[in-house]
Amino acid sequence: MKNSMKKIFLFIAFLWISLVSFAQDGVNFEHLSFREALDKAKSEQKYVFMDCYTSWCGPCKNMTQNVFPQKKAGDYFNPKFICVKYDMEKGEGPELGKRFEVRAYPTFLVLDAEGRLLHKVIGSYSVDEIIERIEESFDEEKAYGSLKAKYESGNREQVFMVKYLKMLIRYYDPAMEAVAAELINTLSDKEKVEEAYWFVFSNPKLTPEGSANEAWLLKNHKRFNKTVGKEKVEQELDKRYTEKLLKVLSQKEKIWTEKQLAALGREIAALKLNTNEELQAYVTVAKTALKKGVEELISVCETEFPKFRTKEIPYIQFCDRIVAEASPADRARYIALGEKLYAQAKDEPAKNTFKFVLEYLKHHNKQN
Repeated sequence: MKNSMKKIFLFIAFLWISLVSFAQDGVNFEHLSFREALDKAKSEQKYVFMDCYTSWCGPCKNMTQNVFPQKKAGDYFNPKFICVKYDMEKGEGPELGKRFEVRAYPTFLVLDAEGRLLHKVIGSYSVDEIIERIEESFDEEKAYGSLKAKYESGNREQVFMVKYLKMLIRYYDPAMEAVAAELINTLSDKEKVEEAYWFVFSNPKLTPEGSANEAWLLKNHKRFNKTVGKEKVEQELDKRYTEKLLKVLSQKEKIWTEKQLAALGREIAALKLNTNEELQAYVTVAKTALKKGVEELISVCETEFPKFRTKEIPYIQFCDRIVAEASPADRARYIALGEKLYAQAKDEPAKNTFKFVLEYLKHHNKQN
């Protein structure tokens, strides 16, 4: 018995020593105020590495529990940096988050001893990846602070502007919209359709619905086919029109007229996309929802919904109308359509959505 207890004690002690050793080998995050961190970095001639996290952030916890405790991380960070971490919702966190424009978590900042931002990194990485990304801090061609300083000093060379804009996109920086507009305005018509600038026209933030960039994309999509590839261009146009048509069905942002819907259908048909049949099915459903009664709407949904790749979202749009206007028999038809579409759904999120909506419809059909 004594020998067994001794073995258990030794095993627990070994585990404890291993855990402590593991933690000590990793990144040494110090409990310092921001001012104290800067002062210590200055006295030790180091940089400051700041982990900006929140208590609810899963990727933040992954870095804390699985990446930063590793010896390889400690060997890299500890000699070069004074390492600190701040909860962005407590203490100094909110003020620091505002000062350094932290918009996503985790965000890692590299600062010099004066508090100047050299670089920022967003997201969860392996130990090798985070080391590689932090090393960018010391490369003036990649560091956030360096590129921003070049832009603010007046550098408007196209190659630089592309690099700077892509960096802003990576960091969710709202300045990307103004920089993208500035870049596009410097390009000739021939340059705009080059593959190098496709990332602007395929980004919904930089080329939103109704913008001058979108108008250019639609007018010149055949020219983009030659430089970017027809498949890639068609995917982008299909995505844009599908999103627009889903908004049309919801009638939340804008109430469309029959004339406008007819014009939209012609606009889509002129593009000759491979998905034209599906997109026209959206238009048909939208026209019916605008003009016809609920009985005819259900009939059109029975015909057109099976043509949609994403079926659960259109199905949801008319649930409240079906409950409010349809007879029990017509509600039963819409429920039967939903059950058919549910059986065809291939992924769990879609199935779960159908399940929830069908329960809602069945509940109301029982009450009436």
